[in-house]
Amino acid sequence: MGCIKVNTLASGEIDCADFRAELLQNKDKPAIINVNIGTTVKGAVDDLDLVIKTLEETGFGRDRFYIHCDGALFGLL
Repeated sequence: MGCIKVNTLASGEIDCADFRAELLQNKDKPAIINVNIGTTVKGAVDDLDLVIKTLEETGFGRDRFYIHCDGALFGLL
């Protein structure tokens, strides 16, 4: 299974418009997503609710995705 890079915003957060486009192009595969809770460079925190909403709106049910939340900087807060 290959990896697909999703663009980020200038703030370092996931670009959910690009994420949506990638999901729609890969509907035949399950999604494994790594979201950030404070990146080490910009301190970016991805909007987990928006990521889940985007997955659901593009037809990915709860049985078709896995989300890992990486807390590099703010994981202990």
